[in-house]
Amino acid sequence: MKYLYLSTILLISGCSSQSLEEQLTDTAFEAITGKEYSRDSSSCPRIEQRCGANGDYQEWYQDNGKLACACNN
Repeated sequence: MKYLYLSTILLISGCSSQSLEEQLTDTAFEAITGKEYSRDSSSCPRIEQRCGANGDYQEWYQDNGKLACACNN
């Protein structure tokens, strides 16, 4: 089962604009904090929609100039 999860992550990382390291960091951050977070601007509309009126949705620009976002419930 562990290998299936790892294989899935590697497959997805090949189709993503984020590096595997960033994806793993983001996944760990979400698991630890329970908050949705993304360094990939294409995910921000989905996160904003899931955040809803009760959440604190935030966007910011990273050092590389790309948009990142989070929902702090």
